[in-house]
Amino acid sequence: MLGWIADVTGRYASPDSVAYLYRNLPEGLGKAIALDRFRRTVRWAGTRSEFYKRAFRERGIDPHRVRTPADLGDFYTTPDDLSARPEEFICDRPAIVFESSGTSGKNKRVFYGREEWEQIGRTVAGGFRLMGIGPEDRVANAFDFSIWIPGMLCHYGLMAGGTFCQAFGKVDPSEVYHRLRDHRLNVVMGEPTWLIRLTEIAEREGPVPLKVIMGGAEEMPVDAIAWMERVWSPAKVKMCYASVEMAMSIGFQPCPNQSGYHVDHQDFLPEIIEQDSEGYGEMVFTTLSRKVMPLIRYRTRDVTRMTPGGCACGLAAPHISRIRGRRDELVVASGGNLYPLMFERIIRAVAGVTYDWQVVFRLEGIREVMELHVETARTDLKLVDAELRAAASEQYPDLMKNLALGIFDMRVMCHAPGEVRAKRKLKRLVDLRHLGDGAVRQGASEPEGAVP
Repeated sequence: MLGWIADVTGRYASPDSVAYLYRNLPEGLGKAIALDRFRRTVRWAGTRSEFYKRAFRERGIDPHRVRTPADLGDFYTTPDDLSARPEEFICDRPAIVFESSGTSGKNKRVFYGREEWEQIGRTVAGGFRLMGIGPEDRVANAFDFSIWIPGMLCHYGLMAGGTFCQAFGKVDPSEVYHRLRDHRLNVVMGEPTWLIRLTEIAEREGPVPLKVIMGGAEEMPVDAIAWMERVWSPAKVKMCYASVEMAMSIGFQPCPNQSGYHVDHQDFLPEIIEQDSEGYGEMVFTTLSRKVMPLIRYRTRDVTRMTPGGCACGLAAPHISRIRGRRDELVVASGGNLYPLMFERIIRAVAGVTYDWQVVFRLEGIREVMELHVETARTDLKLVDAELRAAASEQYPDLMKNLALGIFDMRVMCHAPGEVRAKRKLKRLVDLRHLGDGAVRQGASEPEGAVP
């Protein structure tokens, strides 16, 4: 019986039924369906995926005897596993592949099948319904299409939901702004840093009536939400929590609570592991409705917690806090995924710069600032600045395109040799954005290893 219900709520679900079940499925039944799907996923992957067959065999795990995540002990799938051997995860014929940056600079590849991708579109459309986006709306989709997933993911969701849209991709925000009236667009989707730039244009030239502004791919600065809603009033800002590995959003905001995300517990089984005293730990998930490349207990490196007592709105679905940070050194900032190797390559291209360097991400108001701290004995500091920017433009044009679009500010800070490394271990990427404006004051509020 549970298997039949799982199929009806999964493969055959329409956008409206996805939204209905999310709001109305009894909590106990929802948990039972999730566990049934979890067992199916473990059996499927454990007998068809070369990676999981080998991993389970080495650990003495019989996939047919696994009932709950606890039965897998300390087994997890890591981003490094996905970067090193993506094809070994494949269980069925793929139709499309997307990529996501890894901390080592080697992209992770995630494969999907045609039928499951179409169902993902219907599920995404159901999520849009929950956030107030439906067939009556007209949407500007400004998420990146490139090799990443968000543009295509939202596009399939909009198509499945019968919602009119224009697929802009990640263009200059002014291109979107000047077309909002032409096509009577009332919903805009994009990355938070891009949406901030669009809102700055609207504040200067006058807003266009909007209903929803939807962001994803990175966290929105808290102060920016109220400002956006004031500029675009009466529009509401909604956020999604997703990734290439997740495909559809694991978390979204169907209610007015903007302090976190409701979790899609029909398609994911979430866990928070290695929790601290406040309950914050690493988000781990198992996919429950994927056949081509299912993931079992996948470590996201994102730090969050289950909201104690659930969300005040009363929805039974689990609720997590805003993402506090990451366990690894990858930083989602400046409109993309940034990792230490990128900056090492940039700095190595400039003569006279030492091996000690650090990148600090801050917020000044709602503006994101990327500070590149380097050591050099050179006296022509303006030329050092220019050479670093030229190297960045040559090696990472997408990053510098985002700079040209005004998505973030970049500052090169030159120090005398020996000044950057205050301690034995130098943290290469330091993210201070979650501390808010004013976190750059010298001393106490800065984490260990940050350049003052």
